[in-house]
Formats: sequence, structure tokens, C-alpha cells
Amino acid sequence: MTHYFKTTFLVIGAGISGLLIARILHDVGRSVRVLEKGRGFGGRMATRSIDNARFDHGAQYFTVRDPEFQTWVGRWKAAGIARKWFNKLPGDPKADGHPRYIGARGISDIAKGLSEGIQVFRETQAKELRWNDPGWTVRTDSGSVFPTDQLIITAPVPQALELLDRCGVPLPDEDIETLKTVRYEKALAVMAHLNGPSAIPSFGGMKVKESPLTWLADNQRKGISDVPAVTLHSDSAFAKTHWDSPDEVHGNLLIESAKPYLGAQVTKFTCHRWGYARPKQTYGSPFFHHSPSDLLLAGDGFGGPLVEGAALSAIKAAGVLLHHHRKEGTDPIPRPRPRGRKTHP
Repeated sequence: MTHYFKTTFLVIGAGISGLLIARILHDVGRSVRVLEKGRGFGGRMATRSIDNARFDHGAQYFTVRDPEFQTWVGRWKAAGIARKWFNKLPGDPKADGHPRYIGARGISDIAKGLSEGIQVFRETQAKELRWNDPGWTVRTDSGSVFPTDQLIITAPVPQALELLDRCGVPLPDEDIETLKTVRYEKALAVMAHLNGPSAIPSFGGMKVKESPLTWLADNQRKGISDVPAVTLHSDSAFAKTHWDSPDEVHGNLLIESAKPYLGAQVTKFTCHRWGYARPKQTYGSPFFHHSPSDLLLAGDGFGGPLVEGAALSAIKAAGVLLHHHRKEGTDPIPRPRPRGRKTHP
């Protein structure tokens, strides 16, 4: 039996960008639904429970520099889903002193809070997109159909382009070539159980300059795990080299490199591959809009790396969507042009 879900706005992707766009639209009474191919919320704002341990294994924290994002973080703090972790990493000459925030019991608390009251279809993948002029029809892998006026895709840009190409959605060649310049780095993560406290500094996080590691976190000292549990992140070169190696191979290599900081024995571990861990080169504008078809792309590939970049992309995209629909479609959405694509160190 085919199920139909008519909506004004349909968002593909329940990462921070997709959920924040949906939240803004929902809070002013707009009809919005979200499709997410995975089991959880938040994309790289990911927390995982394994036995009696909890791990933030994607984004570790977020900073605030923009006043618009500060407003949202203030709401999250007031709601008890976000809290300050630290201001400055010891020995980091580049540290700016801005507070680093985390989820109260894991970074995914932010995504769960944003999704409250919004219909999110998890483990639901968009398989077919069709432009009806006007509007879109999206068919999922389960056969459900979502007619919508406005389609918003917040998946990583290469995944969005692959979906659009596979479904025969026409975009100007110039736009396709520009979007293809958005590039991401890969990363490998290890979630390891320890048989005792780690030797990671008191608040539980540290940057590592010795390849193949970039980051270590003690999730118990961070305040999200009841038992000793550490997260290890690789650098992009190691991830590229070992992307297809078995978990036991690259996992043990990362654990061996981290031994000077662990202070206890690893009793077991789990690995995760982040294919789009961080945008290395962004589009150069906060979103992309194809005005003839009301197709909008947003996310950290547009707004910039880190949680704040993805959030600002969402805030700006939602603003123009609301302006457009408040005028009942008579005003075209301003189409931002790339201001020179940014390459991030």
C-alpha cells in the first residue's frame, strides 16, 4: 500500500542543517517533514551507546561566534540539552578562548531537541525525485510518496549531486561544475572501552599532532559516559590510506598510537567511518538555490566547517524560504552566488 504525505517543505537529511531548517519552519506554523536514511538524528553530531558506555564519535563540541547562532545555543542551554565543556585546550597556541559547548548527555541531544514535534522519517531513503512544475514528488525506498512545494537537500554535496543525477533532475552545467568543487575530508573513529581511568587531561579532551591521530576524548570525564570510554579520531591521510582496511586493522593501529595517553587497557573497541567528516573546500555561499524548480541545497559544504557553519547555512536558508512563502511565491528567492570558494586548512 502506498502512503502519501503532502507537505509544503520536504527536507532530505536530519543532520544539524536539515533539522534546524525544519525547526525554524515548523515554529512559524509551516508544514514540514524530514527524511533521514539512517537510524538516528544529527548526522555527524552523533552519540552512540555501546553496553554501558556512551561515546560522542563524530563532532566533539561546537563554538559560537555569530550572534544568530548564539541565540540558538542560548535556547539549548536554557532547555538543558547543551552545556559548556571548556574554554581552552591546554598547550594549544591557536586556542581563542571561546567556550566549547556539548550536549548534556551527548552531542546528539542537540539534534533530538531540534526534532521534537517534527515528523522525521528515519531509515527512509529518497530513491526518486520528480519535478512536477510546480512542486516535487519524492518516492522513498519503502514506496511512500511525498508531494511537496519546496525540496531541501542537506546531505553532503557529492551525495546530493549523485541523487539528483540518478533521478535525472536537470541543473545548469555551470552550477553542477561549481557544486562539484565542494570537497570533504575523511576520518576514522575508534570508540574504545577501558578497564580504568584514562590519562587524558582532567576535562577529557586533547588535540594530538602526531599522525595518525588528531583528537582524543575521555567520554567519562566529559560527563556523558558512566564508565571509562574514549574516542579516537584519525587524520585524513590515515583515513584515506586505511579506508578499506578491516576495523581490527586500522582500529588497533590507532589504539597503538594513542597508548601514551590512555593510561589503561582497551578491553574492546568499535570503529566508524566518516566519509564526509569535514568540508575541505566549500561552495562560498550559505546555500544553493535553483529558482526554476524550488530546489535548495544547504549544509556545512556551504556554510563552512564545524557545527556553527552548518547551522548558519540552515539559518540563512530558512530565512529566505520564509520570505518567499510569506509572499505566496510571488517573490523569487535571492540566489546567492559563490563569493570565491573557501579552502579550509
